[in-house]
Amino acid sequence: MKVLHVITDTNVGGAGRYLLYLLPQPAFRELDVAVACPDGELAVRLEAAGIRRIPISGRDVSFSPRLTVELARLLREERPDIVHTHGSLSGRIAARLRKVPVVYTKHGQVKPANRTGAALHSPGALPRFVGGTAARLLADRVIAVSDGVRRELEASGISPRMIAVIPNGIDLRPYRRSVRRLAKAQAAALDDTGRRAFLIGTLARLSPEKGLDTLIDAAKIVVASYPSARFVIGGTGPLEADLTKKIRDLRLEPYVRLAGFVDDVPGFLGDLDLFVLPSYSEGIGLAIIEAMAAGLPVVASAVGGVPEVVADGVTGLLVPPRQPKALAQAIVRLLVDPDLARSMGASGREKVERLHDAKVAAEKTVQVYREVLASKAEARPGKKIRLPIRLPFRKTGKPS
Repeated sequence: MKVLHVITDTNVGGAGRYLLYLLPQPAFRELDVAVACPDGELAVRLEAAGIRRIPISGRDVSFSPRLTVELARLLREERPDIVHTHGSLSGRIAARLRKVPVVYTKHGQVKPANRTGAALHSPGALPRFVGGTAARLLADRVIAVSDGVRRELEASGISPRMIAVIPNGIDLRPYRRSVRRLAKAQAAALDDTGRRAFLIGTLARLSPEKGLDTLIDAAKIVVASYPSARFVIGGTGPLEADLTKKIRDLRLEPYVRLAGFVDDVPGFLGDLDLFVLPSYSEGIGLAIIEAMAAGLPVVASAVGGVPEVVADGVTGLLVPPRQPKALAQAIVRLLVDPDLARSMGASGREKVERLHDAKVAAEKTVQVYREVLASKAEARPGKKIRLPIRLPFRKTGKPS
């Protein structure tokens, strides 16, 4: 089976890391896989991983007429059996024009949450009808990365029968080094707590929905009582200048640092004592899964699919979004109770090993392709469709 992924991201955000974890897995090695994406950091990482990359235009653009025509021509040349899109409306339209089955992964929430964690807007009957109709016209199946995303898709009018929930998975092997590195740093802190800073960090695109302004406001509260606390924000994005100004205006330069693009995610996480994700909307929070794999306790906003990953009081602490004081209080709770922080980190690591293995996520994704192609074959019995090799599943409740 030949599968073409379409993504127009240039940076390595959540969707890009999703592909970098997913495509090298054994289930995909049996397939003919390529990724159509523009030049950029993601393209570099895909090629370094040995994944065939097809250059396209449309940098960070979901839809444009020019990109749609370009992708339609590409599909005529490549003749894939499945097109799998990641935020690319042009990719779905082009696939429909070429009559190629479409799967798309919904990585995040559309609607941000208010201060209680509830969605700010609920669609009415007309938007639900339009959303459901558009989904049926432009996709055969939708993969939701969490139950929170599934609920939002259903609320937008998409039939539950079209949706498959496949939580993000990661390659756990690089994070074993992070756990050892973290344990060594924590042991040093126990020997000399007075001279070692408590390092709080996050890894996110510098964009409004990530709530990084709330994190900086919380940092102001934390360092007023605990001047040994330090904050580091990894990532790039459109708010870099605004966040730099906010740090300067609050006179937090000695305490809060923007680290820029992070290439070595396990190494970055291995230096932290606590991971924080203060998002206003989040599909599942791949960075949270990575942090838990590294053995870190987590403080995060209770939005979207985050509560499915962070068990409040067990693997971390959940707080309402847009509330700096609540965020600061949760950070301080773990800062002053290292035993609790270590216990949560260990529980988080165990949970990720059970539920977020990229090998299982890849197997389930290939199963979705198989179901789509089988459905098309039944609908058009005279047309031959190349079905993929059947791959055995782990015990996930689905037949092999």
